[in-house]
Amino acid sequence: IEALSELMLKAAAHIPAERTAWKPEGLGRSPQELLAHTAGANLAFARLIQGEAELPGEPPQQIKAEARSYQEALQTFQTSAQTLAQAMRTLPEERFTQECQMPWGERWKMTRVLSAPSAHIAYHWDQLCYLQTLLGDQEDRHGSVGAPQSYHG
Repeated sequence: IEALSELMLKAAAHIPAERTAWKPEGLGRSPQELLAHTAGANLAFARLIQGEAELPGEPPQQIKAEARSYQEALQTFQTSAQTLAQAMRTLPEERFTQECQMPWGERWKMTRVLSAPSAHIAYHWDQLCYLQTLLGDQEDRHGSVGAPQSYHG
C-alpha cells in the first residue's frame, strides 16, 4: 500500500496545475477525481478491515472522498493510504479467516479484502500515468514511462 501510494503521489505531482480537472474527450475521471475516488476506497477498505459494519451504500465506482481542490485531493489520498496501511498493520491474526459483507452484497474473506486495495491503487495509478502520456509527458521516471523498473522483467 505504501509503495503503490508513493508511486501514485509521484505521478500526481507531475500533472500540470491547469490539467488537474481535465478528462480526455470530457469522459472518464480527471486526475483530481482519480485521487478522490482512490482515497475514498482506501478509507472504505480501512473501515472493513477495522470491522466497522456501516459502509457507503453507493456502487463502488461512486465512492469518493471530498476534495475541493487538487491539493486537497493529494492530501486526502496520502492520509487515506496511511490510514489503510495502519488498519492492515494492526489487524489481529484471528480476523484473517473472517468474512466481510461488501457494500454491493458479496461476502469476501478478509484475505481478499487485504489484497484488493493494492490492485485498486495500481489500477488507478496506471490511469493517472496514462493521462500524463496523453498530456505529452513522456519522461521516464521509473525505468519506463509510468511503471517502476521492477515491473519490466
